[in-house]
Amino acid sequence: MSRDSIHQRIDELLGLLSNHNNRLSLHSEKLSQLDIDALRKQCINVYDEVNRLALHGRIKSKTPTVPDPQEVSAVKHTPDTSSFSEPVKPAISEPLVNTIREEAKQDQIEEAKKPLIRHKAKADEEMLSLFEKFSSKPIESITKGMSVAKRFEFQSALFDGDHKEYNHFIGQLESAGDLESAFEIYQTYKTKLEWDSEDLKDELKALMYRKYR
Repeated sequence: MSRDSIHQRIDELLGLLSNHNNRLSLHSEKLSQLDIDALRKQCINVYDEVNRLALHGRIKSKTPTVPDPQEVSAVKHTPDTSSFSEPVKPAISEPLVNTIREEAKQDQIEEAKKPLIRHKAKADEEMLSLFEKFSSKPIESITKGMSVAKRFEFQSALFDGDHKEYNHFIGQLESAGDLESAFEIYQTYKTKLEWDSEDLKDELKALMYRKYR
């Protein structure tokens, strides 16, 4: 990977880390082990990319410099015939070679994972992924599972401030009976009102899962 690619990857990881931390701060319950493991994994990924950046700098510093053409010309015209020896080729240490190979292998694994992540479209898989992000205790009521500020945020961002339609929607979710029925209601409103706030949609689906899991 080039140095620019490494910097870009670090920026992406820091963004994910920040989003994850912001989402966790919305919950007053005790953090689950899944939350801690996910946050730790993102920190480790950032640490690995920084190490890769340092390794990239060491490899670059070992690149032999090109001699000045005038100096080469002077050497050719005034050779030292007293002794001749074979030029010594710069060698790359075995640990460094192994490290480069291991990083290349890890890059291939990460690239192979991307198509699988992009094609996870089933409702149960989507909800399971959300549970892993927002894992916490079950709730008896979706309304009671969110703060007052979060209710106003849902109403304002997803229902354009229309509290009657928001209350009707929440009432349908509360009486859905199971996760599948609640998810169908959610999909209908999402399409109808063209919701585009990914964070709020994730939090709403997480509340649905906590009620009907």
